[in-house]
Amino acid sequence: MEYPSEYRSLRPGGTLLTRHLLSLGGELKNRRVLEVGCGRGETAALLAREFGASIIGVDLSEARISECREKYPELTFMTADAKALPFGDGSFDVLVSECSFSVFSDPQKAFWEAGRVLVPQGKLLLSDLWQRGGLPAGKWMVRSLYTRETWLDMAVCAGFIQTEFLDVREALTQMYVQMIFDLGLEGAQRQIGLCLQPEEMKKVSYMLLAGEKR
Repeated sequence: MEYPSEYRSLRPGGTLLTRHLLSLGGELKNRRVLEVGCGRGETAALLAREFGASIIGVDLSEARISECREKYPELTFMTADAKALPFGDGSFDVLVSECSFSVFSDPQKAFWEAGRVLVPQGKLLLSDLWQRGGLPAGKWMVRSLYTRETWLDMAVCAGFIQTEFLDVREALTQMYVQMIFDLGLEGAQRQIGLCLQPEEMKKVSYMLLAGEKR
């Protein structure tokens, strides 16, 4: 599948890949959905308008939340830390997060919080970077590059049963090539949050991960 080269908000694959991720969550109409790391609010708006979900978006950046509220006043957005979500146990049916967990200082805590706020059999839908092994931690924005095994271990530790792990490297590659064309290699590295040589970048990929709370 060919994905658009979108990087304004660092979304490999753009809306097309987001729809692919959301399709792994089953029926979303009238479901209570939490988006963690909602950024500029595009996915929250898609969930509400196209999928009919009852959506709340959270982000650690107050500036981003202000932008979301201005753009989508009909939706609910809150400033919140993924490691300490301000919601009770079992508050949501689905939790969505796009390219955010690799930015968190402690993604395992974010997984635990995701499990806490989801109902039993609630769905966890993530997209993020992953690596095939041997690469150093990220620089600038991306804090860590986890292997497939580490991602799955964190999910299982938080009480999730893996249902899907899809490698969608082509979406990342297309976006990264476009960024290099527009910004140059160093500018692309800064924008994506990685300081890796071209040969190292071949070990970096992108995933869609869908899990279900036990």
